[in-house]
Order: sequence, then C-alpha cells, then structure tokens
Amino acid sequence: MTQNILVPLDGSRSARMALEHACLMQRAGGGTLHLLHIVEPPPATDHLGVLTGSSAVGYTTAQGHEQGETLLKKAWSDLGTPSAPVEFHVDDNRLGRPDHTIVALAKALGVDAIVMGSRGLSDIKGLVVGSVSHKVSHIAPCTVITLHVPDADG
Repeated sequence: MTQNILVPLDGSRSARMALEHACLMQRAGGGTLHLLHIVEPPPATDHLGVLTGSSAVGYTTAQGHEQGETLLKKAWSDLGTPSAPVEFHVDDNRLGRPDHTIVALAKALGVDAIVMGSRGLSDIKGLVVGSVSHKVSHIAPCTVITLHVPDADG
C-alpha cells in the first residue's frame, strides 16, 4: 500500500517525532515523504514594529525560504538521510493560517496522510487560538496522525 505522507516541521521535538513516525510508515508502505516548513518572519524588535506586528527590518522572504530549506535538510540528515523518496516544501504562509497552508498543500499533492506533532514552537499562541494540529485534523481531506511528546517533566 503506497502512501504519500506530508510532515509539517517547525524544529520542535514533537515535529521530529512526527518525522520519525512518518519514516516508519513510509518504510512499511512505500510512497513519498513531503516535508513542509511554513516560514514565519521574525518579529520586529523596534517599538513601532512591535505595536504593528511587523517583521524585522531587512527581513526578506528569500531569507525565510533559505532558513526553511536548511531546517528541512537538517531534520532529514539528522535521521541518517533515509533512502525514502523525499521532497522539501517551503511555504511563506500566503494564506495567513498555517492550518490552511498545510491542508492546501495536502490537497495539491494528493497525500494520503498528514503526520504532525501536537505541540509546536508556538505553544502560548496555541493555548489562545487553538492548536494548528487540532485545526488540521478537522479540515484535512485525509488521515491526520498527531503525535504528542510529553514534556521532560511530564
């Protein structure tokens, strides 16, 4: 059973666990892994930028894409660069919502499953507006597997 799997990665432990799980699924069923990083521009640090929610001065989307590509390649090589077919995708979140960006790519690629972590790097924001993984699980047209990595204390 060939499966094409989308794995959103943000550099968190939870996302790393999702990638490891997706690799196991791919080994068992074949198919292609699609690794996705959604670029989030660094916030401004000056007073006006902070008040308006602007990006840092001098930041370009090219920098974001380069950093995203680096993050994906590092995550892949940290696994020992498995022999699975893999494609890297970096998105600048034109849709404005990571959950919609993930689902739009899943639809465009026709993936069979999305495997993602339940806790990303923006936990505080997730407490207020709901987690991305929760939203994806409700709107995705395919299977969504969410992995929770407990805190070291928990």
